[in-house]
Amino acid sequence: MATRDYPPDPTEDPPFGGKAARPRESVPSPSPGQNLLHKLLTWTRWLLTALTVVYCAAFLILLYAIEFHAEDYPFLSTAMYVPPWAWLLPLVPLAFFSLIFYARLLIPQVVCVPIMIFGFMDLHWHDWPGAGKASFRVVTNNVGQNHGKTFKAFADMQKADIIALQDADAGARGPEIAREFPDRFVAGRNQFILISKFPIRAADVLPMPDPADPRGMLAAWFEVDCHGQSLLVFVVHMPTPREQLNAMKGLGALSALMGKEGGHGSKLRAQNEAFFKNQVALGRQMVEYTRQAKVPFIVCGDFNVPTHGMTYHLYRDNWTEAFNERGQGIGATFPGDAHLPAWLRLDNIYCSKTGLRPTHAEVEEERQSQHRCMAATFEFTERR
Repeated sequence: MATRDYPPDPTEDPPFGGKAARPRESVPSPSPGQNLLHKLLTWTRWLLTALTVVYCAAFLILLYAIEFHAEDYPFLSTAMYVPPWAWLLPLVPLAFFSLIFYARLLIPQVVCVPIMIFGFMDLHWHDWPGAGKASFRVVTNNVGQNHGKTFKAFADMQKADIIALQDADAGARGPEIAREFPDRFVAGRNQFILISKFPIRAADVLPMPDPADPRGMLAAWFEVDCHGQSLLVFVVHMPTPREQLNAMKGLGALSALMGKEGGHGSKLRAQNEAFFKNQVALGRQMVEYTRQAKVPFIVCGDFNVPTHGMTYHLYRDNWTEAFNERGQGIGATFPGDAHLPAWLRLDNIYCSKTGLRPTHAEVEEERQSQHRCMAATFEFTERR
């Protein structure tokens, strides 16, 4: 039997699939221009990331410091009166460049907006339940720089039972107000006037002289017979920080804000610290007076503090804020005569934590007055 011829064994294993391997293609190295563009993109992304981290951290720290420690430092006490949306302005260029070079950075940047609106600006949207029979509505207004536009239209629309006016000069304007409201009880003390549908039993000022003018008092009280119950109405007009805020304008304020020692900067800081220290002390004094009340009470007027800082939290810890409980929007009352929308709630209405509860709170709109009216409705929670 003849031997079978086999082909010789291949010296090399054939490639997978029986196809010959392609020679390795040489990859062209990037040109110097492409390398530079890649590095620039990387550096830009790193820079945008660093700026975003720094901004978000500074943003949160600043809001926290303004909320709880504003009166302790000149920069913070000034910052709490700045329009809150101003702290979002750095986001405009930051978000623009992030959108072009590194879009994922838009996520932490956009989160800052609801933190500002719903957290710091304290946007509210409450319902207004129907008030009971033993209810009453209060309107408060600082009538000082109203540019000749009266509060009366808003008070009439609200069907206010009690109207509390500040900066009214009771001696000069009291008779005029009494003639304007012939069907109401009218009482005036110092710069305060109370107009009431209910009988006013007694009234007097509190021993809190204005530091800028000791002849003026910062608060007065009125006892009202409201639905057969005694009600105390405290009306306040705390000192304005206008002089301190104006001093912080311009280049001269930079040294004060940055802590430079000596000269104009030290003087500005000392004035600022003294004013806000006194503002906190006056707030504590006002709270102590209300603690002596044996009946339900209202505290309303021009507090000259925004809804941030130690003084504001002192009020909220001891009284119930009507707008915080039943308001809609941000409740800004000042400045009502600026070209920008009002951004500060300097005018406010509070009530005692027992005996009363707010059912409605509303801010006047559109009137070109430096201070706009605040209205709130309360009802008695127990009979006395």
